[in-house]
Amino acid sequence: MPPSQPSAVPRSHVYLSCNFWDGLWIIQQPVAQEIAREEPVLYVERFVSLFTVLRYPRLWRRLFTWLRGTRRISPRLRVLAPLPLFHLGHRVPWLFRLEFGVQRWWIRLWARRDRAESRVLWVDHPLYECAIGRMGEHVSVYHVADEFSAFPTSHGPTAAALERRLLERVNLVFAAAERLADDKRRWQPRTYTVWNAIDGHAFEREPPAGELADVDRVPAPRVAFVGVLDEWVDVELLGLTASRLSGVQFLVVGPSRVGDEALRAFPNVHFLGRRDRTLIPGILSRCAASLVPFRKTALTERIVPLKVFEALAAGILPVCTDFSADLAALEREGYALVCRTPDAFVAGVQRAVGADTPAARERLARYGRGQTWEARWAQMRAALDESLSLVPRTLAS
Repeated sequence: MPPSQPSAVPRSHVYLSCNFWDGLWIIQQPVAQEIAREEPVLYVERFVSLFTVLRYPRLWRRLFTWLRGTRRISPRLRVLAPLPLFHLGHRVPWLFRLEFGVQRWWIRLWARRDRAESRVLWVDHPLYECAIGRMGEHVSVYHVADEFSAFPTSHGPTAAALERRLLERVNLVFAAAERLADDKRRWQPRTYTVWNAIDGHAFEREPPAGELADVDRVPAPRVAFVGVLDEWVDVELLGLTASRLSGVQFLVVGPSRVGDEALRAFPNVHFLGRRDRTLIPGILSRCAASLVPFRKTALTERIVPLKVFEALAAGILPVCTDFSADLAALEREGYALVCRTPDAFVAGVQRAVGADTPAARERLARYGRGQTWEARWAQMRAALDESLSLVPRTLAS
């Protein structure tokens, strides 16, 4: 890919994330990585408290990561673990605001090492509304992937109130789906839709020999569900489709957080477990279709998941339920099959398998491999350049 053009205004970035750097690769890490090709980025990982560890004991080591200071990922990208304090998350926002005074000191201590004329603050969660205007930034960005108030672990009214305050204070919003962006524009008119995207480099590499031997042993034709089996996935629909298409092999790639015993009972369903994200392109290229059987909820109707674009980049059709209005644009151009009933979903999988030809793969891959984070960052950079042109260029420490 050609190198990105430098921005008009020299700047540094602080990204307050609700995700670990080595956690699920969603929108935060790839955007930080793209920015860091041009400008310094300090990526601050999600906050971990004693209460977090009580709920998720496997995270106990994270309480001590801050002792290492910053970890350098690339010449312009550093990752910082926040201090382990006692916050209770968004359910007790006043306590988080109180503790953020300490976190703010810690983060700005490390951010000072990236000298630039302007600083951009990125946040990806409503809880960080208390950071806006307090990090020495000239422009603040809310980078939102999901409707947080719709998560079952969220307290909806509290999350919605925090987000409204955040939207009224930030300069820009980048939302990962049009319906999501529409919701945010009520409070922040400078909201832009920036879809999910692929890691273009991952689709240029072949997986190491033998890494996908278990996939190759499964007879063709194969179709795949890639992602977390969670409550927004219609597991029953997957089972129905597998039962009706006994000649098709179904690969389930990723962890499971729901009851999946009935699905595992089908002889043509193969659970492969979690795989490194760099292997996903190779798995998909060995399949004839990708399955996105999401239930339509307040959460899913505001997303366009990464798996849609990964399927296209691999040259195969994503077969989706009708969970998001954003899919209509892809459907019109023949880049997705959107199925509105269970019978239609079964027929859609069968149709995608039958339409899997070299010519079709070439067409789909040509579109899919253009949906890169480099292209998305170009959209964002233009909006940032415009915003920074309106502010002074002297950076507070």
